[in-house]
Amino acid sequence: MRFATVLTVISNHQDIEIMTKTALPFARAHCSHLEVICVGMDATQPGVYFAGATSLVYDDGRLQAVEQAQALQSDANEALQTQGVLFDVQAAVVQPGTIGDMVAERSQFADIVILPPPYAPSRAAHAPTIVEAALFAGRAPVLITSDDIGQPERIVLAWNQSREAVAAARHALPFFAAAKRTDVLIVDPPRHSATQGDPGGNIARMLARHGGNPSVVIDVQTLPRVSDTLTRHVVDTEADLLVMGAYGHSRLREAVLGGATRRMLEQSEVPLLLAH
Repeated sequence: MRFATVLTVISNHQDIEIMTKTALPFARAHCSHLEVICVGMDATQPGVYFAGATSLVYDDGRLQAVEQAQALQSDANEALQTQGVLFDVQAAVVQPGTIGDMVAERSQFADIVILPPPYAPSRAAHAPTIVEAALFAGRAPVLITSDDIGQPERIVLAWNQSREAVAAARHALPFFAAAKRTDVLIVDPPRHSATQGDPGGNIARMLARHGGNPSVVIDVQTLPRVSDTLTRHVVDTEADLLVMGAYGHSRLREAVLGGATRRMLEQSEVPLLLAH
């Protein structure tokens, strides 16, 4: 498997700087084609204005969004022009309710989507929507990072035998093959299951057959949340990358009650590779 197409989304000038530290070096290292979408956000709501003002306000809001997208496109082109990678930069004007559809349509043709942490204090309100659109509708793996990941040498795979975890593992096979070690981390494996006597055995064999060096690690959840246990293991082992299935519970449940995916997106200090 090769990451032939790398996609990233830019909605402000800070994102261009982040792109030069994340998606750009990744594309260069993997000889990938880098696709950049520059988003101009049209937040106009035509239905809330008095009669006769709607069209004027709408036209002004649309024009500002077009100018924003074009300015980002120009600056992104300039930043990539001499970097020695194949790339294309596209401007897109969207409204808050349609940005997910646009990202989903573009990401389904990408081999990986690279985005900064969506819940960082400086991120826009639509940042989580971009991540979720790429994961759910685009069915693309999403690498969450604010820096160049290089080639991870120590990887942790959060394993719970779910469909989402399998998807994440498959998308991460190139990373596993090049890493020095991969911990297949299982937190409180079920006592009654078909793999009770060999938890993690099947996924470990798959990774090994693809050139990986996996070790199954079983941990007991002594901390309040699974995400805390994952974080502790990542820190203790000085891992470079955490691979995990995303949103095994519904997004509504995770938004209201919290969940491993949401909390890792909020608190992880290492890059995350997510898939659904």
